[in-house]
Amino acid sequence: MFYCRICGLSVASQLALPGVVEAHDPHDAPDVVVRYGDIPSSLDRPSYVGPTWQVSGQRFLFEVPGVARFLVDDGRAITVELNETSTKEDAAPFLLGTGIGAILHQRGELLLHGSAVALNNRAVILSGPTGAGKSTVAAALCKAGFQFLSDDVSVIRFDSDDHPVVTSDGRQHKLWFDSIQHLSLADRQRNVVRKKIHKFYVDPPQNDAAALLPVAAVFLLDKVTPPDPPSITKLSLVNAAPLLRENVFKSSLAEHMGRSGALFGQIASLLRHSTVFRLERARGFDRINETIETIKASVEELS
Repeated sequence: MFYCRICGLSVASQLALPGVVEAHDPHDAPDVVVRYGDIPSSLDRPSYVGPTWQVSGQRFLFEVPGVARFLVDDGRAITVELNETSTKEDAAPFLLGTGIGAILHQRGELLLHGSAVALNNRAVILSGPTGAGKSTVAAALCKAGFQFLSDDVSVIRFDSDDHPVVTSDGRQHKLWFDSIQHLSLADRQRNVVRKKIHKFYVDPPQNDAAALLPVAAVFLLDKVTPPDPPSITKLSLVNAAPLLRENVFKSSLAEHMGRSGALFGQIASLLRHSTVFRLERARGFDRINETIETIKASVEELS
């Protein structure tokens, strides 16, 4: 078995999971078990059926054509059935993305599509759609003195006083080759994330952040046309709430699982204690240093 921690959960997996740091203290009763097995062709009485997925209560079945089929059960188990011509390396990115996302939604968590870093023991989330540069900006911030917490998915939980907190993850950065080169991270570059794409796992810097950190700010990434400088705008609660809802990880899946009402309440709790900004920046690296300084100044002003 492969043992690790993902988004604060202990995981025992029959698949070795690339891009995840293996744990040396396996738990006798892990939060999540990943195993190989046969998967039914359909779920009993599904409430939603899509082209490659089905939802029935706390069960979620999805297929990646030509790769594998996955069954996610009750926030506790993922069963994987590989295609005859695929490998566990082919299946792992989908397990770690959609599969773990479904597990967390089944467990009632708030997931933002974003990377998280920390400064002065406070978490900062960089959220936005695919291709917005979340991982690149997070890696650049880590080079500027921030601590790495998570890549691509940030799980926000709430403490006993309803304050939002982020858990340090056990996964690596996933960066495009040009980002690795520009940020001089070639010495930390590891295996390719998926065949035929130039995105690689990259070891983050040594992470000595606390296990749980309060969420100070969320930056919603948007783009401007070069050569305009990066800019940050503080959003009102009314404007921030729907934008955060749009940036929930696997948002439509959460909706089909009946989580819309719960997400509304969780986002409201997040907004009571955290500041949300719109970050407009040019894609690419021409003004990346200005972007980093702008973010850092905004975070420090919140002190």
